[in-house]
Amino acid sequence: MPVTTQQPANAHRLAIGDFTLTTLIDGQFEAGFGLLSNIDETEAKRLHDASRRPTPPRITLNAYLLETGQETILIDTGFGPLGGGAGGRLFESLADAGHAPDDIDTVLITHMHPDHIGGLVDANDQPTMPRARVLVPAGELDYWGGAIPADADDAQTQQFEAAHRVIAAVGSQIQHLEGNAVLPGITRVPLPGHTPDHSGYRIASGNAQLLLWTDIVHLPSIQFPNPEATVAFDSDAAQAAETRRRIMSEVAESREPVAGHHLDFPGVGYVVADGAGFRWLPHVWTP
Repeated sequence: MPVTTQQPANAHRLAIGDFTLTTLIDGQFEAGFGLLSNIDETEAKRLHDASRRPTPPRITLNAYLLETGQETILIDTGFGPLGGGAGGRLFESLADAGHAPDDIDTVLITHMHPDHIGGLVDANDQPTMPRARVLVPAGELDYWGGAIPADADDAQTQQFEAAHRVIAAVGSQIQHLEGNAVLPGITRVPLPGHTPDHSGYRIASGNAQLLLWTDIVHLPSIQFPNPEATVAFDSDAAQAAETRRRIMSEVAESREPVAGHHLDFPGVGYVVADGAGFRWLPHVWTP
């Protein structure tokens, strides 16, 4: 009899007032320490080894489903067919949570990197959620929908090409998201640096709230204790580091829970100050 190798669940629910936020795992992908900058590689390896995480490092990829009672909202869509096998489990996870693609009223995008928009299309570039409107921060849509910069490296070129591919497939569904008022209970929080209009979303219902900070952290074992450490995916590394330290300081002081697309599943918890850096306190699972 073969040994079971798959996790039995890909979804995790959390109440935020009268809302329900469900983490949906899309996958994991490996990343070398060379991905990092502004930190000595020996120190990065020391921090990672101290965390007891596997080596080479693995970056988790989550998406988030928000049920408000009025709308069913998917916040980012994973890699879809753009990940080369690194992700693509979103709709399996959605089914585990009891939903189908046609249940989605709104797709809310944080930024237009391939691992956040790829699930909008299938392998044949057909929309996977044709009934949903797709809200994209205006600065993201204008930047990634524009011409590829002449000085773009190979990675940036691939990111632009992926964005163009998705926009071509679902363009009729896309709406510019202007300003910070999004939907009842949802406010955009500008977190620039990772991309030009990288956006988090604060979710509030009743007396409860949570900040979904999307790609503030990619490698938790390294970037919490050393927020200045940046990754090659950052469009503006200096701004990304500044934004990361600022928002970590804010939520550490306020004790507001946060969720992140690259935090270890289920990607929900708290930030506390710890020496010159910070520490992650994961949400405790309850049935």
